[in-house]
Amino acid sequence: MSIPLTKPCPECQEEMELITADTVGEILVYECPECGYQEETRVETEEESDDLPFPGPADLPEDDEEPDQLEPDDAE
Repeated sequence: MSIPLTKPCPECQEEMELITADTVGEILVYECPECGYQEETRVETEEESDDLPFPGPADLPEDDEEPDQLEPDDAE
């Protein structure tokens, strides 16, 4: 995904310029050179848009539990 270098200013409708971004491009700060309006934008990555939860401690097997064993198919 590319980061746009300009976007319209909601205050004066001029072009706001990208003035800074964090190292991974998740937070962008735009500033309008005409009126001085600044806007901070958080960019959602594809990984964040997946609504799959990360496994937590409740999802991990206990130390005393043996992992499920797959039974071999009966070959005839």
